[in-house]
Amino acid sequence: MRIPRSILSFNIIILIVFLLFPQTNSFSQESKASSKPSTKNPIIIHSNTLELDQEKKLVVFEGKVQAKTEGMVIDCQKMLVYYLGSPTEKETNAESNRIDRIIALGDVIINRFDGSMARAGKAVFLHNEEKVVLTDNPSVQQGPDYVEGHRIIIFLNESRSIVEGNEKKRVKATIFPRKEKVKK
Repeated sequence: MRIPRSILSFNIIILIVFLLFPQTNSFSQESKASSKPSTKNPIIIHSNTLELDQEKKLVVFEGKVQAKTEGMVIDCQKMLVYYLGSPTEKETNAESNRIDRIIALGDVIINRFDGSMARAGKAVFLHNEEKVVLTDNPSVQQGPDYVEGHRIIIFLNESRSIVEGNEKKRVKATIFPRKEKVKK
């Protein structure tokens, strides 16, 4: 039975987008089975300025921001890190110091150590939902293959991604055929 090229192409695109992010949480060293955040490998963030707002439970990094975490480097102009509790609380409650979400803004480039890359004007990493939402002209590239749309949603612990188009920007995929190995 021959698989129609349109179905095969769609499955390849979803695979490409999904390969950008591993099936484990991007900000955690631990496996999918454990929902506890990792404290072994921190997120290291460099920027020109850092502003802490304890009432909003927010840390703002601005100016040539670079965040390094396991498996990826995120470059952007501004990064907002929201915590569930105040990041300066002296209590030992790990839950209150967990990251709720990270918003990267302005020329966002996400480079994975496997060579894949995503670009967007805005990337929202939703920690509890374990997904990333790319907007403002998002694109994902894996080798020569490329996909873009109005919005790209990547579910980090599932084998699926959604690339959405709209009236102004339709989904576009560029897929290069893979050479099949000849059996001897």
